[in-house]
Amino acid sequence: MIKDMTRSAVEISRIDNKSILTGSKIFRPLKIFSLQKGKSCQIVFSNYGGGFVEGDQIFLDIHCKAGTTTVFSTQANTRIYRSEHDKSSLQEIRGKVGRDALTVFMGDPIVPHQESIFEQRIRWELEEGSALLFLDWFEGGRILNGERFAFKSFFTDLKINVSERTVIWDRFKMDPEQSNMNSPGAFLSHSGYLNIFLAGNENLEKVKLIETQLHFLSRKYLYDEKGHDVSKCEIIGSACKVNEHVFMIRCSAKNNHALQPLVKELAQLLSDKDLLGFNPIEGRI
Repeated sequence: MIKDMTRSAVEISRIDNKSILTGSKIFRPLKIFSLQKGKSCQIVFSNYGGGFVEGDQIFLDIHCKAGTTTVFSTQANTRIYRSEHDKSSLQEIRGKVGRDALTVFMGDPIVPHQESIFEQRIRWELEEGSALLFLDWFEGGRILNGERFAFKSFFTDLKINVSERTVIWDRFKMDPEQSNMNSPGAFLSHSGYLNIFLAGNENLEKVKLIETQLHFLSRKYLYDEKGHDVSKCEIIGSACKVNEHVFMIRCSAKNNHALQPLVKELAQLLSDKDLLGFNPIEGRI
């Protein structure tokens, strides 16, 4: 039951072996669409104006109850528009994944425009037997228009807990006016990144299946920087086992067009009947 009347919220429950949106409360600028996909539920996020304007704030609670299979996606890139008065836009998400549930968060890239300021704070709580696949995707501006790292500030903070224990805490801040984003320690010639986090007990069958697929994708698409001229690599990255509850891929690319084939193939692999049972981005990228 949704109780907090100050935050947007969605609730997904399992009814007759199907995952169904059973509760929602949405405040501007957020919009959602719910789609039934066989046993799974897909929630598509959108907003008024196609992105965050200065001072926009989204506070969202997500509850995927026991035994559910849910995927969250977006209609298009999340654009962060110019801040005229140095006010930040903010997105705060608190998610809970119930026992034996599978949740996939597969949004399009966040794209901060020139002079924009953005903060994002995301917390996930996983119960026993559950799994979360979370994509953190970013592009440093309207690259095809010649705009690259022209925003004022970008900050993202992701924490995932399993059975009330923190298994990963990932924070990243960029202030292009204060840092050289073209340095080898930052992005060099690249303009975007993609982080893929798989969280859940490594002995769960669904976690094993997704981890196997992520290993396959990393071997197919990623260049380790060793032995390569990094400035000439369109995409580089690595895959690693962080602990018994987290497997992750980190990669960067000259632009997000280079990352799309990896994301597209991952979405197709999720159509396995033991996972989502459908491709959540089919026909889109």
